Amino acid sequence: MGLDVYVGPLSRYYSGQWETILQQLGRQSGLHVEVVRPTQPKISPVSRLIGRLTGHRVPPDPATLVAKWWATLCTHAPVGALLMWNDSVDGEYFTDKPAWDCYGALVLRAAYDEAPPAQRLVAATDKWSKDPSYVNAIANPASRYRHLIANTELWLPVEFDPPFEAPMPVGDRAVIGSSVRLLSELRALNQNCWRASDGDIDGWRQEGAEYGAPLERSAMFGFAVFYTLACKSTALQLPMKLDY
Repeated sequence: MGLDVYVGPLSRYYSGQWETILQQLGRQSGLHVEVVRPTQPKISPVSRLIGRLTGHRVPPDPATLVAKWWATLCTHAPVGALLMWNDSVDGEYFTDKPAWDCYGALVLRAAYDEAPPAQRLVAATDKWSKDPSYVNAIANPASRYRHLIANTELWLPVEFDPPFEAPMPVGDRAVIGSSVRLLSELRALNQNCWRASDGDIDGWRQEGAEYGAPLERSAMFGFAVFYTLACKSTALQLPMKLDY
């Protein structure tokens, strides 16, 4: 199961009207790339008509589904959070693929940044979720990087703290963070670890990182993907979501 990051309208995401980086590359090369993910709420016009004629309940379309979810989200969010963002089923979107190992390297690098030296084991990136530094960081409510490392699945382009757990439009509950806070945390991580310029970061993204690359190399690529998309999320007021 791979990992992509999507920035764009949630109505478009749940309608399935978007392509991952691999799908885009495949289409440009004349190849078909199929992505298997949990069922999304797609209702054909014929099924909708049959439902109306037979009296059977027809699930809401993605835009309605997201709107209903949006209306109840404030009951779970921190007090005072104004949960507003751009959402249109045909709105612009952006996506990239850090893969799980580079995402894990990124969150592990953030955990190491605030861990005592003795806890920094430099674990293999495929075992990041069991690393003591990460386990301690995710349990620490005062972590400097909690919007990044809180097992967050969705970031909204809104200023609020802390991250909170809530039902998702489709599927289980998930942790929701602020992409405004996420971008601030990523900038702090860069300042503490690399002090890279925007040009350096773009170079990391273009170079990529092969599976099994050293932790630092994988973390730099994961950082470049998340930083670039967090900038898009905050600048264009679009949600940012993990897709797997």
